[in-house]
Amino acid sequence: MKRISLLLQWACIMLIAMACHDTDEPSPDEAGLEEGYATGKVTNTDGSPMQGVKVVVDNTMIHASYSIGSSDENGNYKIQLPKVGTFMASAHIVKKYNGREYEFDLDPDVYEAFSIDGAVRNFQWKLTGRRPIEAQGYYGVTIEVNKDVMSAVYDSENIEFTLVPVGNLIDGSKGKTLKMKHGKPYTNDYGRLVDIPLGRYMMTAYYNGEAGEIPLKLRKHFSEDEYTDELTIDFEPHTMWGNNIAFISYSE
Repeated sequence: MKRISLLLQWACIMLIAMACHDTDEPSPDEAGLEEGYATGKVTNTDGSPMQGVKVVVDNTMIHASYSIGSSDENGNYKIQLPKVGTFMASAHIVKKYNGREYEFDLDPDVYEAFSIDGAVRNFQWKLTGRRPIEAQGYYGVTIEVNKDVMSAVYDSENIEFTLVPVGNLIDGSKGKTLKMKHGKPYTNDYGRLVDIPLGRYMMTAYYNGEAGEIPLKLRKHFSEDEYTDELTIDFEPHTMWGNNIAFISYSE
C-alpha cells in the first residue's frame, strides 16, 4: 500500500509541474502579444529583416476600414487596432526587376482573423510555395503553355521544359536550372508551369513521344516572332489573365 501511495504522490507532483510549465510558457501566438495592437516581424527570403514593408490590418466587420503600418530597420511593426472589429493582417512589397515592377504578397505565419485583444502576425517574402488558401495558387510565377495551330503535338503534358536562370532572381539570390512539365489533364495546373521563382530564364523544350525525344521550337505567344530553339522568358507584372505570368507557344 505504501508503494502505491508513493506512486500516486509522484504522479500528482508530475501533473502539477507539467501544468505550471504549460502556464508559464506562452504559445507562439501569444509571445510578444500586446493587447490592442497587431505586432510582428517581416523577413526577406533569406530570413533577414525587411525595412519599410507595408502591413495592412483590415477590419473585417466594417467595410473599407483598415489601418496601415510599416516595418522598421529590424523588420518589426506595431499597429494600433480600432476599438471595434475583427481583423486580418497582410503585408505587401513592390520590387523592380529588369525594368518592370512586381507586386508580392508576403507569407503569414498565421492565417486567421483576430480580435481587439491583439495578435502577433509575422510575414516572410517567399518566391515559391502554396499560398495559405489553396485556391489562390502559388507564390511563384506562372508560364502558360500554348500549342501552335500547326503543331501535331496534342499531349503537351509529355513536353519537358528546361529553364536556365539568366542573372540573379528578383531577390538577388542565385537561381537554379529547372526541368518542368505542366500539370496533368483535368487539373488546375494543366497547360501551366507553376510556382517558378521570379527571374529571367532561357527556355528550351523537348517532346517525349513515340519517336523518342524531339526538340521543339518556342516563341512568345502574343507575338509574330519566328519560332526559335531557345527563348528568353520575362514575366508580365499585370495582364488581364493574371499577374507575374508569361505566355509561350510551341511547335515542331
